Amino acid sequence: MSNKRLRLIYNPYAGRCKLTGQLDSVIRIFQESGHDVCIHRACSPEDIEETALQSSDVDCLVIAGGDGSIHQVVNGLVEIPASQRPALGILPVGTANDLAYALHLPKSVPEACKVIGRGNIYNIDTGMVNNRYFVNVASAGLLTDVSQKVDLRVKNSLGQLAYFLKGIETLPSYRPFGVEYDLDGKHYSEEIILFLAVNGLSVGGIRQLMPRASLSDGKLDILMVPLVGWPETLRILLRVLRGEQVSTPKMKEFQISELTIHTDRLITSDLDGEHGPESPWHICVGPKISVFC
Repeated sequence: MSNKRLRLIYNPYAGRCKLTGQLDSVIRIFQESGHDVCIHRACSPEDIEETALQSSDVDCLVIAGGDGSIHQVVNGLVEIPASQRPALGILPVGTANDLAYALHLPKSVPEACKVIGRGNIYNIDTGMVNNRYFVNVASAGLLTDVSQKVDLRVKNSLGQLAYFLKGIETLPSYRPFGVEYDLDGKHYSEEIILFLAVNGLSVGGIRQLMPRASLSDGKLDILMVPLVGWPETLRILLRVLRGEQVSTPKMKEFQISELTIHTDRLITSDLDGEHGPESPWHICVGPKISVFC
């Protein structure tokens, strides 16, 4: 019986270059589990997506990187017909590793390789905003573009703290934005500072932010945070950043399979920590992908 074909894409800069010193061990573990291994060193986010798109020739596509690298891989994978689409393996060597957390993957690279070698598959949802897919979260507003603004060297040195420090810088000057949408036959108009469409259990390293969220229920969990005066808003945001449960009647939480949102000015979204489409947004559940876990 022939070996399964495995392609490993790795981001050489993810997580303090965590993988580069372990490549030989990674290849050995995959070979010992019956895989023919080919390696692709990614040179850009676009390169990751294009390589994933061209991976219908393998059985397993493994990405070594953070949530941003996974985001690029998924946007390539979903364009492959389902019958030819390889299963996705994850070596979590990024900063937040939100999807890896939701899938209960081990933090150790060798142990994560062994998970892929065992071959257990879990089918998870994707989300879609306009013409782009996401796996973990689509967001807009305060704090949501922080990962794009943090210098890579600072991110690798400070980890999750870098996001929080950069986010605090934006607080004094942030201006709320208006949203309009229809839900269950009713029209809503709100003024908010933060919008989240969540598919996973963790957002930006904040664990259990949306405890009802599921990767496989065919739904996205929506959270909208209004500006209710800066002192109270700040208290809410600090609780969110600590990963504490936030329950207030002023916050909107609901589940959707599809939703269209219009805004009172042009707002840019963030998908899994990467630059996303500008408003208006058509948000829906996308196709499922198979993940080793």
